[in-house]
Amino acid sequence: MSLSISWKLPAIPNASSGVGAWIQVAQAAEYAGLDGLFIPSGPGYPESFTVAAALCAHTSRLKLTTSLSTEVMLPAALAAAAQSLQSISHGRLRLHLPDSEQNSVRRTFGELLNRDQRNERIGEYLHILSHLLRPNSEPLDFSGRYFQLENAGLARRDIAPPPLLLDDTLSPQLIASHAGQCLLQADHPQRLSANLQRLGDAAVQQSRSLGFATRLGLIVRDDAEQAWLEASAWLERQSGCPLATAGYGDARVIGLTANAVRRFELYPNIWQPVASLPALLVGSIDQVVARLEELHALGIGHLLLESWPSVHEILRLGEQVLPRLQARGIEMGESTAC
Repeated sequence: MSLSISWKLPAIPNASSGVGAWIQVAQAAEYAGLDGLFIPSGPGYPESFTVAAALCAHTSRLKLTTSLSTEVMLPAALAAAAQSLQSISHGRLRLHLPDSEQNSVRRTFGELLNRDQRNERIGEYLHILSHLLRPNSEPLDFSGRYFQLENAGLARRDIAPPPLLLDDTLSPQLIASHAGQCLLQADHPQRLSANLQRLGDAAVQQSRSLGFATRLGLIVRDDAEQAWLEASAWLERQSGCPLATAGYGDARVIGLTANAVRRFELYPNIWQPVASLPALLVGSIDQVVARLEELHALGIGHLLLESWPSVHEILRLGEQVLPRLQARGIEMGESTAC
C-alpha cells in the first residue's frame, strides 16, 4: 500500500492576502512532491469548489480533496458541479462530505434533524450522488423522504467519478456502501487499529474495498526539545494563557513546561491538547517519520497534514520527511483505494 500526503489549505487571515496566499501554498505542495491539497469548508473559509477551481489553473498534478457539507448543496447540483470541476481539473477532484453533526454547519443552514434522521437523509443523498456521478447510468427518478427528483442527470458527462471521502463518525453501513476512503480521527494506534478493522469488515460485507485517511497537525523541529517548546507556544496561542513566566533559557522552567504540555500526549509524539481540533504530531524529524511509518503500517494510506507557516513547513516536509519515509521502503503516491 502506498502513502499519499495532502496538505490542508489554511484560512486566509485577512481579505488583503487574497487568493495569492493559497496559490503559494498549492505551488509549494506541488514542488515539494506532495500528492494533494485538502480544501476545507465551513466558518472562516470561502466556498470550497470556487477555491478548487481557482487553484486548477495554477497546479498541474495535485489532487484537490474538496470538502463540502451536504447541507450547502442539493445532491443533483453537487453532482453537476463535481463533474464540471472533475473535467476542468483533468480528473484531479476528490470529494469530502463532512459529518456536520460534529460542528454547527447544519444549524447555520437551517437543518435541525436528529442523528437518526440525518443518517437517513445522508443515505438518500449518497444514493442520488453516487448514481448521478456514475458514467453511463440512466437518468434518475427518485422519491424519498428528503429528496424527490425527476429525470435527474440529463446533463451528465461520461467522465470518471471523483473518489468520495467520508468521516468515520457516519454509520459504518453508509461508509462501506459509498466511500472510497474513510477519514478517521487520529488516536492511539490500538484504538485506531480497532476502528480500521471494524470499518474494513463492514466494507467486505458490501464486497467493497475501503481506504483510510487521517488528519494531523505537525510540529516538527530538528530535535524533540525544540518541537515541544514550540508545542508549548502553540498551546499558549490557543488558550491565551502563558504556561510559564520565565524565559525558555531556564532549564528548570523548560522541564516543568514540557511536563505540563506532554500530559496531552495520547501516544508518544501524538498530542491532542484541544479536543475539538485534530491531534498533532510533535517531535524531531526522526520521531515524526517513525510515527508516520507506524500509522502507515496500521493501514492509513492517506495523510491530511497541516502546519504553520504553511509554505515553510511544506518545504521542510518535502526536503526532510518524505525522503526518510522513502528510505524506509514506503512508496509515496496516491493510495489505490481512492
